[in-house]
Amino acid sequence: MDGVLLINKPKYITSNDLVLKVKKHIKEKVGHTGTLDYAASGLMLLTVGKATRFTQFLQKLDKEYIAEGKLGEITDTYDSQGKVIQTKPLEGITQENVIQVINSFVGEFDQLPPPYSAKKIQGKRAYQLAKKGIQPDLKPVKVKIYSIEILSIDLPFFRIKVSCSSGTYIRSLIKDIGDKLGCGAYMTDLTRTKVGKFDLKDAVDLEKFLSLSLEEVEKLIIPVKEALYFLKSVKLDNDLERRFKHGQKLNLSLEEGIYKVLNHQDELLGIGKVENGVLKPDVVLSVNG
Repeated sequence: MDGVLLINKPKYITSNDLVLKVKKHIKEKVGHTGTLDYAASGLMLLTVGKATRFTQFLQKLDKEYIAEGKLGEITDTYDSQGKVIQTKPLEGITQENVIQVINSFVGEFDQLPPPYSAKKIQGKRAYQLAKKGIQPDLKPVKVKIYSIEILSIDLPFFRIKVSCSSGTYIRSLIKDIGDKLGCGAYMTDLTRTKVGKFDLKDAVDLEKFLSLSLEEVEKLIIPVKEALYFLKSVKLDNDLERRFKHGQKLNLSLEEGIYKVLNHQDELLGIGKVENGVLKPDVVLSVNG
């Protein structure tokens, strides 16, 4: 049972607890390719079995979210799970103002992660420090917002669909929108709808998943080779296959980048990185076990 599962995470469960429930049900090694907030719902890509060795590559996929924000209040966590630390009036703020400010965030910019986040600071998670009253020394991260679709504005609430790069914090985006309007804001709802080309509509609800037999689960698993659709591929002959599986570097006329490495039978051998015409094995699988 090696591959990727698409699971619809319900609200009010941690990503780690979801992984543990799936792992207990199928009795296989399971990893995730990016957490979702406790109060958020939506698509999670889980790697199963040998696919856990490819988690790092799937983590970098772009994401899509539907989020709701509330203007006029700021919480310490930037979402509804925190306590309100500031309230500001909405006087003079119009729907046109909100539309203009939301659209201004399309593009690439430096974003400051929320203090209550999983970012590591000297070995500690930011939220662990924040819970102790210590202000985490967070550094801005370059993120990219590809598009924002405004779904509704019913002041003080607004709903948006956001297509963005991996590593973008929607909580921070909502707060930044409020700050730019001068009234503050916090996120009241979040659903992740896409990870790369994978869509929430193709995911199975966690509760339903936990009722499935192992045979039914196997039918849901996306093969690793298919899940790594975004990588270029290179096919090796028998001699090069043997050398790759022994961790040897290969001189090949390829463009620089990360490649899916296949044998002549189109089976996935692993991942290789090409630099200066040399393919260096990064992740190596044994095809037959």
